[in-house]
Amino acid sequence: MRDDTIYEDTDVKEALKRLPENVYNDRTFRIKRALDLSMKQQLLPKDQWTKYEEDVNYLTPYLEEVVRERKEREEWMKK
Repeated sequence: MRDDTIYEDTDVKEALKRLPENVYNDRTFRIKRALDLSMKQQLLPKDQWTKYEEDVNYLTPYLEEVVRERKEREEWMKK
């Protein structure tokens, strides 16, 4: 999940707030699992890896919306 590793700037933080609860909880689980495995210096079993074609950019639509709204606000502030 590429969206799990994205740098959390203000736009990303706002997009995360807009995620449905179940999607946010899934993201949190994946991050916690990754941190746990990293601390134990273990790898995730291969049968649990996400295949490239199954990877979903769940955050992208929300992030695009936040960026679009921010740019619109900036345009209004210029006037």
